[in-house]
Amino acid sequence: MSSRSFSTVAGLSAALVSNCLLGLSSLYWKALGVLPALVLLGYRVLISLLCVTLVLALRRELAPVLRGLTRRDLLLHGAAALFVAVNWGTFIWASIHGHVLESGMGYLIAPVLVIGLGILLYRERLSLRRGLALALVVGSVLYLIIDAGSLDNRVFLAIGITWGGYAWLKKLARLSPWSGLFIESLVLGVLSVPLILLFDAPMQDITVLGAADMSLLLLCGVVSLLPLALFSFATRHLPLSVMGLMQFVLPLTQFCLALGFYGQAPSPGTLLAFSLIALAMLLVILEPMLKP
Repeated sequence: MSSRSFSTVAGLSAALVSNCLLGLSSLYWKALGVLPALVLLGYRVLISLLCVTLVLALRRELAPVLRGLTRRDLLLHGAAALFVAVNWGTFIWASIHGHVLESGMGYLIAPVLVIGLGILLYRERLSLRRGLALALVVGSVLYLIIDAGSLDNRVFLAIGITWGGYAWLKKLARLSPWSGLFIESLVLGVLSVPLILLFDAPMQDITVLGAADMSLLLLCGVVSLLPLALFSFATRHLPLSVMGLMQFVLPLTQFCLALGFYGQAPSPGTLLAFSLIALAMLLVILEPMLKP
């Protein structure tokens, strides 16, 4: 096998595993459902900060990142941190309370929202296929809001908007993925400290955990950071169009979990809306290949 073929296989494997881990992490948070979602979010932030700080320290990148930090970097990654905090919190809550179908829908909506932001803010040219894709997404989301049935539309709207906004802000960033994640974790960690000091309930809540659950909680940094590291590796070895196509794995994994583990059976209308959003995403991803 040539080095180029090996690089492609490694990239595809990393992309597949990262998206599967992100989708399957719902089961991890459900296993810790004895704790409130807000408490789990707090520990996720703090333990992730410790882990990413350790990674940068081992790579001897911690001091250079702090020295080279600009005001723009702080504002951009600070805003990204708020988006990811809402996204993480909503995802954890949905995983605990059995709204995985909605979270999967949110991750299908997010990439197309990024395209919409590009059109509105940067006046990017809207091709026929992208216009059709956006129309399909908007129509499907409006249908779900009006006639959601048993679905909680707040979940997929929150996840879709925050993940789309986070992805857009990351496109503007100049820092490396690990450095950016460190700044975002640091911002959230600093914001969490006053809340922990003011309300000591989160520290007391873990007393209900046994040894096995406590060990599971301490793994939340790995659960959060490992998929991101694999995703970053994949982006360096795969074309953008292929990476976009691999984004289908996460919502597909969530959809399978919703049916197999959570007993969420989608209505025919919900299934149709889910399929139309997937079709819209496919139109966007395959657009470069479909051009004459």
